[in-house]
Amino acid sequence: MVIVFHEISKRYQQALHLRRVLEAVLTLTQAIAHLPERLPQQVAGTSTDGSLFFSPPVIFVAQQLVHVIRQVVGCHGAFLKVLRWPEGCVYYVAGSGFTPEQEESERATGGLITLFDVYEKTVVKRLFEKKEVILRGDRVRHPHGYTDFSSESLLLVPLFLEKRLAGVLVIMKAGVTSIYTPEEIDLVKALATQALLVIKYLSHIYEQVETHTREIALQEMHQLNQDFLVLASHELRTPLTGILGNLQLAQRRLETLTHQDAAQEQDVSDSVAQAQQPLASATQSARLQQRMINDIIDDARIQANQLELRLKRCNLLALLKTVIGAQKVIPRHRLVFEKKTTAREVPVLADVERVTQVFNTFLTNAFIYSPEGTPVTVQLAVEDATARVSIYNEGAGIPFEEQQHLWERFYRTKGYAVQQELDLSLGLGLYLCRAFIERQAGSVGMQSEPEQGATFWFTLPIAAKE
Repeated sequence: MVIVFHEISKRYQQALHLRRVLEAVLTLTQAIAHLPERLPQQVAGTSTDGSLFFSPPVIFVAQQLVHVIRQVVGCHGAFLKVLRWPEGCVYYVAGSGFTPEQEESERATGGLITLFDVYEKTVVKRLFEKKEVILRGDRVRHPHGYTDFSSESLLLVPLFLEKRLAGVLVIMKAGVTSIYTPEEIDLVKALATQALLVIKYLSHIYEQVETHTREIALQEMHQLNQDFLVLASHELRTPLTGILGNLQLAQRRLETLTHQDAAQEQDVSDSVAQAQQPLASATQSARLQQRMINDIIDDARIQANQLELRLKRCNLLALLKTVIGAQKVIPRHRLVFEKKTTAREVPVLADVERVTQVFNTFLTNAFIYSPEGTPVTVQLAVEDATARVSIYNEGAGIPFEEQQHLWERFYRTKGYAVQQELDLSLGLGLYLCRAFIERQAGSVGMQSEPEQGATFWFTLPIAAKE
């Protein structure tokens, strides 16, 4: 038997390779064309972190891409990893030529490793410059759980989305001396570009789905807020109003009974006094609950962008005097009012009810945090067409680390053992004050130094002359 071996010509080899290339590209194109029809639903079904690269269509495209590249280049393996910003961590998306155990190991390192943990700075720099990198595998670090490439030659191709490095396509050839021809590099880059175009298209669908989902969520949230406001107004306020009314009626009856029988026996007088104490305590608790309910309702209105202000021209000077005059006798403090302007009227365009609420909140805080016997100073000044109201107390002051958080929603100061109504505060008081004033074109603020008291202030613009 005579066997004759014929050496296939180089031209024929190139033709076979070209045929494999065309078939592989066609395979990728057909795979993209047959993406599942209900793309929006699949894009919406991303992982809990919301990353587009982990949506089923993108994983499908990435898997086809690495398979095609492996067939065309004839390499040992290929895989795609994406970067998550701002941390810069690397996550495995798809690969070809890996064993199931290797793929599981690659996925396990997701989010734990950055590019700088694996590659040298010069390599990472080239990737950020949109340049491919050919690298000996023994120059790649392999942290715990990361695949060892020390016996292979690597080609790294950066992938950019929206002018940001979004991932790296890695091709592996057996042997550290293996080479990548310019044609192979161009082919890999062309395939990667084609896949990126599809991913960009999916990104637009993803954004549309997100927008649609967000609109539905906002509509539902708006309806929930409306339902809550109705519930709070009718189901919470109504019985509390009845409780307050009955308590006040009982207190008036006891006062009338005391005045009608001035000569009553001492034990009867003591009984009346004992009855008045729990009534007063119950009234105070009911008023506190009423204030908390009002704060919750106001906060819900702000979050739903439904807070309405009744702006009208008023005299801020007269308003402050009225509020100060309405204060009950405060045996522990002396209230001082300083007028730092010669004007007889300080006209502002404001919601009288909300401005009064802000002023009373600042005043209550000053009373609570002031040592017994010290004055609380209220000051009104006008400068540069702006009215400024400040309330100063001589308390211990507010620590610097807390000052930047005072105006935050649901924030309560720490380190204060206040045995008064603010113990039950929801942390909405100062947050609401800021919201009310800023919606009237004003501002709020505070200054405090340790052991030197605190000053809370708010400003409102002076109204133009009529």
